[in-house]
This record gives sequence, C-alpha cells and structure tokens, in this order.
Amino acid sequence: MQKTLENNKLTISLEGRIDSTNATEWDDQINEAVDENPEANIILDASKLEYISSAGLRILMKLCKKSKNKMKVTDVSSEVYDIFEVTGFSELINVEKAMRRVSKEGLEVIGKGATSEVYRLDKETVLKVFKPGTSMEIIRNENQRSKNAFLSGIPTAISYDIVKVGDCYGAVYELLDAKDFLTVIENDKEHLVDHIRKFAKAMREMHKIEVDPQKFPPTKAGSLYVLPRLEGICTKEEIDKLRKLYETIPDRNTFIHGDCHTGNVMLQNDELVFIDLMTCGCGHPVFDLGSMCSVYHMPPKFGSREASPLTRNFTEEESKLMWDTYLRSYLDSDDEEFIRKVERQVTAISSARTLFAALFMPGLIPASHLEFLKKTALAYVDEGLEPINWG
Repeated sequence: MQKTLENNKLTISLEGRIDSTNATEWDDQINEAVDENPEANIILDASKLEYISSAGLRILMKLCKKSKNKMKVTDVSSEVYDIFEVTGFSELINVEKAMRRVSKEGLEVIGKGATSEVYRLDKETVLKVFKPGTSMEIIRNENQRSKNAFLSGIPTAISYDIVKVGDCYGAVYELLDAKDFLTVIENDKEHLVDHIRKFAKAMREMHKIEVDPQKFPPTKAGSLYVLPRLEGICTKEEIDKLRKLYETIPDRNTFIHGDCHTGNVMLQNDELVFIDLMTCGCGHPVFDLGSMCSVYHMPPKFGSREASPLTRNFTEEESKLMWDTYLRSYLDSDDEEFIRKVERQVTAISSARTLFAALFMPGLIPASHLEFLKKTALAYVDEGLEPINWG
C-alpha cells in the first residue's frame, strides 16, 4: 500500500482486488496510516483498484465513520464505480469517477481566451482545454454554472464531461456544427454591422432572463466584496469612490455572462450560443456591456491592438464601428446624448472592473495601464455620478 501526506491530505493508494481474502490486511494497513495522521483529510486513490467486494466496502464504511466524513474516493474506474453505485455506497461517501483522457493533437482550434483554448473534438462536440494551473474547483464550478445556465434557458452549450488532456484538464460541450463567431466576423467584414447587430440583440434577450441568485451569484455584490483588496493599487479614499460607483448600479436578478464579448460566443444553426461561463452571475447588463467596452472601445488608449486575438484582425476604424454599432443596437436608440451618457457609465465601470485583473491575473496589465484605468473610473466619479436608468 502506498501513502503520501501533503497539505494535511493523506492519500492512500488502493490497488488490485480488495475482497474477503485480503480485506483484513488492507484494514490493518489503512487504519495504521490514518492513526498516524488523525487530523488529516483522507483521499483514497482508486486509479489502480480493479475490484472491491462487500468486505472491502465495509472497511471503507468504518473508515468513513472514523474520519468523520473527512474522506473521499477518487479516480474510480467505470467498473468499480458501478459497484459503488449499485450498492448505494456512492450516496454515503464522496466517490469521484476517473476522468477519461483526451488528446488535442490534430484537433482544429476554434477559439482562444485568457484561460483556455477551444478545439473541435468531433461534429457534435467541442473540447475546452484550460491553461496549466487552473484548479479543478474552478473547472467544476464553471461546469455546474453552465448546466444551471442551460436549465435556466440561457442559449449556451450543454456541458457533460470533465476530461484529462495531457497535464491539463478540459471540459467537453455539445455544440453541433458550431462556428467561432469571431472567426465568422473576421471572414465576412462585408456584413460586419449585421453581425454585430445580431450579437447585440442576442445579448439583450439573454439579459431578460431571470435566474436564481443562489445559483448565479450577484455580480455587483461580488465586486463590492473584493473591492477592499485593491488597496495595493488604490488608496482608501479611491476605494471609497469606486464603492460609490458600484453602488449606483441597480440590483437585478437577471442573467449576466460576466465576460461577454465576440470571442465567447459560437454560431450554431444561425443562432448565437454563449460559452465560457466561468464568471457568470446575475445583475445589471452594464457589467456585460463593460466586457465589449474593454475590447473594442478602450484598447486604443492603453493596449496593443495586435496583441489581442479579439482585435488584431480589425483596424481601429473597424473596432470603433463595432463598438458604436453594438451600443446603438443594444440600446435600440439613436439618441446621441443618451448613447454618450451610457458610454460614459459603461467605460467607467469597465475600467473599475478591469482593475481586478491585478488581483486575479498578476502581470497581465502593466502598472501604467492600471493607473490609466483607475484615473478613468475615478474621473467619472469626480465629475458627478449619473443614475443608471436603462437596461
């Protein structure tokens, strides 16, 4: 029996067959390891376990009671998992099925983001491969939110499997013959305005869908909660001003994607399907408009257009056209004064939210750019906060 202790986690490897012929031996060895580390959480690695009988299950049952449920069984093969499930064992103890392994070699890349790449796995499915270091907790959280979003009526992909891809993790989604919307736009600039109008309309319809705040955390509350952590780049007075900015945002229980731009949407049977729901929640649409603002309205002032896959194939004039078309289409208005007012609000909130990149993705944005974003948000507050009375 192999065992390791790391970060107060005692991992014990279960191997071969555990049945009446060797159950007592396994019982003694496991209990000895647990008694040596009484405060540790127990992980039973079942990747090499071929079979377990009722005698083996009784050992695990006693161990579960002894550890006060600080125990889980991981990497269980389909055959062994069936035993746990049929006996009802999986309802009593946390049992995790082994992930199937998938190779990305030779697969077509159909989308790229800051945290992942998306590949066409086959005609019906796509594979989202997360960057190295992405925790399983984050991946499972996105997987669950995707399922919740689909069941809430959000036009999104069906998520049904988490897999291992080399040293990384991936998630498999059903997307029948879907195309990357950004690629579609890049290859059909003749109809650029029509594509952006379609995108804006789809976003507006998505933002009408009411969701359960218990399943989709309020985006505004989350921002206010994290705000004090900006003390490394903001003074207390500046954080107080940013808090006033967030407090002007109306509360709503409607769906928010959290990172909604042309790179996080697919075209499927002429319908737009939103993907990458890692940061989705509920709240006012201004948060999602801020995502488009940061991509197509803000970059000329603080970033390299060529460095971003979202803008490098568009000229500055095309990006300006996309932003203006998007804003007018989303608001369904040609009232210039109203449009510019919303633009100011969205730009300020987008700038404020992008500051969080310094916390969650250190080094992504240079200090000088963060300073520009901070000044943009604070200038709007100093000039006098306008009520957000749209959306």
